[in-house]
Amino acid sequence: MARMDEKVIREAAREATRRLREDCPKLLNLLGRVLDANKGTATDREWYTEGLANKFFDHAFFALYLSQGPNTLNFPSRAVKLSGVASIDVLTRAAFEAFLTFHYVFYTPKIVEDQNYRYWAYRLAGFMERQDIPGYTDEHKQKLLDEKKAIEDFRNKLNSNPIFKRLPQKQKNKVSKGNWKLSSWSDIAKEAKLSRMLASDMYSHLCGYAHSSSLSVLQIKQAYEKHEEELLIESSKIVVSIVAANMIHEYCELFKRSKDVLNQDQEGMKLVDLWVKVGRGLRPYQ
Repeated sequence: MARMDEKVIREAAREATRRLREDCPKLLNLLGRVLDANKGTATDREWYTEGLANKFFDHAFFALYLSQGPNTLNFPSRAVKLSGVASIDVLTRAAFEAFLTFHYVFYTPKIVEDQNYRYWAYRLAGFMERQDIPGYTDEHKQKLLDEKKAIEDFRNKLNSNPIFKRLPQKQKNKVSKGNWKLSSWSDIAKEAKLSRMLASDMYSHLCGYAHSSSLSVLQIKQAYEKHEEELLIESSKIVVSIVAANMIHEYCELFKRSKDVLNQDQEGMKLVDLWVKVGRGLRPYQ
């Protein structure tokens, strides 16, 4: 049975690649409908859940937009042809991390104590991040002072949380200082059932582009010289499609109105299922 499953997954991957040009925009369109279905109903915590999902959508949309073809801008010195190759992987990585954050903070925890722990740690980290930025105006300085109370409130909440209490002191210190996740991005991707190729290989590739590694520069230059930009873009579109499918699935599990929209779209359900399977089958963990 296991061999049969692997064969099905490989065939699904081949089919998905053939349909990539059509499926990626279809998935993002479906995600937009799913997100819109839940507008205006959010509590404070759900407001952040929606915001994170919309952040993913924004990154994914512009990665897809740039992949549609080159644009030309005319500057006084020369005409610049922009294919987007240097930026698409950066946007794809940002979209990937938005999904992983969504999965870790809002989707994974199933009991109230864990839900509170992860959300409070996430919110605390945001306030702590701004505290590291010096106040250059009186308004900014006042905002930093006001937010010190919010920091203290979240720390007090965490100190009363059973999940937080069970952490080793070293990890408690990290969370209190703004480290909202104690797992690596790759570990979170693995926990989300994404394959080794995505969680490790592809994520490392995307980080190289975001950090301007010499390999990324070499690949971009070679793609331009050989007119093979589409080969680089295709891998990012595959990642966007896989992660969008997972985002749709997880978002719909959290919000009934969104799930109702998905359940009424049989083609959309099949598309999501296909790409979720592809994401789990590309060089899976043994």
